[in-house]
Order: sequence, then structure tokens, then C-alpha cells
Amino acid sequence: MIVRTDAFRDARDPFGLLGSVTRPAAMPVDVYRQDDAYLVQIDLPGVSTESIEVTVQRNVVTISARPARTDDDALQVLLNERPVGTMTRSIALGEEIDAANVDADYVDGVLCVHLPVAEAARPRRVVVRHGATQEISA
Repeated sequence: MIVRTDAFRDARDPFGLLGSVTRPAAMPVDVYRQDDAYLVQIDLPGVSTESIEVTVQRNVVTISARPARTDDDALQVLLNERPVGTMTRSIALGEEIDAANVDADYVDGVLCVHLPVAEAARPRRVVVRHGATQEISA
């Protein structure tokens, strides 16, 4: 018989952020910035590539996925902690993303989304001229 017990769970997670049997924890995410792009890595174990959806709108990337479930009537569930249903996670990033050049790979249960920053949102150098005067007219 399998019994789930953790006497110190409430002390480690007083606000329920780690999830429970009835409310699974959010999908763990790491976000990195390198030069003019973001890299989002999100853990999605047990998810088929076909069930993953990545959308980008302005500076928000949204990932949705549906974990596969075993629907075998011969199996008796003894412990059920894995998420059920569609999971969704939205991440707001600092600059506008170049949505036309976003790409994603799913390897070994980890989704990696590469999000380049749009050219218009990148910092650019302004040339300073010498000797030119501008008149302000009213």
C-alpha cells in the first residue's frame, strides 16, 4: 500500500505554492537573456509534442500543454500527483518579441523556446554630429 504523507509540508509550503493532489504545482520555468534574445525552458514531462502550443503576442509568451494520461480500466490508481488537464503558463518579457522568428524544441521533457527581441525594440547607437545647430521655432 502506498501512503502519501509529509509531516513538514505545511512548514515548507505555507501558501500551497508547491501544489497538492487536487491542485498541481505550476509548470517550472527558467528564463534567460542573452544578447538580443530570451530563452525560456519549461519542464513538461509526459507531454507529447502535438499537445504543446506556444503563442507570442507583443511581449508575452504563452505555453499550453496537456499531459498524457493512462486510461487503462485495469489499472487501480494508488497515488495520483501528476497534473491532469491543460496546463498554461504566460510570461511577460521586457521588450517586444520578433514573433516571426520564434522557434521551439522539445527534448527529454523540456521545452526550449528561443525568443529574439524585435529589431525596433533593440537599443541603437545615435550618431552625435559636431557643429550642427538646430533652431527651435514656435
